[in-house]
Amino acid sequence: MATVALSSSNVTLSAAQYANGTIRLSGTLTAHVQVLFPAVQGWWTIENLTTGSFVAFITIVAFPGEFIVVEQGSAADILLDGTNVRFRNLPPVGTYLDVIDATVPAWISFCSKPPYLLCDGSTFSAVTYPYLNAKLGGTTLPDLRGRARFYLNGGTGRITTAGSGIDGDTRLSAGGAQTVTLAAAQMPLQTTGTESATHTHLAANQNTTQVTGGPGSTVPSTAGAQTGTESATHTHQVGNASPTAVNKMPPACISGITLIRAA
Repeated sequence: MATVALSSSNVTLSAAQYANGTIRLSGTLTAHVQVLFPAVQGWWTIENLTTGSFVAFITIVAFPGEFIVVEQGSAADILLDGTNVRFRNLPPVGTYLDVIDATVPAWISFCSKPPYLLCDGSTFSAVTYPYLNAKLGGTTLPDLRGRARFYLNGGTGRITTAGSGIDGDTRLSAGGAQTVTLAAAQMPLQTTGTESATHTHLAANQNTTQVTGGPGSTVPSTAGAQTGTESATHTHQVGNASPTAVNKMPPACISGITLIRAA
């Protein structure tokens, strides 16, 4: 193993250094630097133990060819073909990469041809990324911002357009929302209960004096009230309506971003 200390100046590897299969980068970066190989072919392991908010480009003296950046705190196998430097053992094209970062990490974005692309629904060049174009069947990236990933039905019919608005048999089909406003037909009629009531009606007797019934006879007055009873049963119902949207978001943790292996 050869150790190469870096700071702010480019370093051209000596024959003794690149004769080793593993090269360790160390030091605190105070500027972007280049680690330059001669125009050789083969593969090496680069361990990047540098610190600082800058990157170390791994390239060939015959610049400009393709160059890469190895993530700080990690090791990567690289392949040199005499002009270009490429990653050697990344996952297959089309593989997703979830990272905690809020933006594309520097070790990806600073590569001459970024090996991963952000899944934000944008388009890419089929010339630059022919294998990803073949995988996706086009040049539009999936848009995974604020979305969860589900797998194809595989004949189960568990996710359907009729049930969720998402076609579970088609790759990259998307849809859904975190809230839903229920339609009247989706809500049951609410019955609050039955109320029974008995009402008694009173009619006051207005005859307060005796009435003469005829010669030598009288009819006594009848004081008090005349009554009657009425019974009624009432059922109250509340119409079905959804004036506000209903939250259907399950418990979740917001991570970072998702990228897809492109090259």
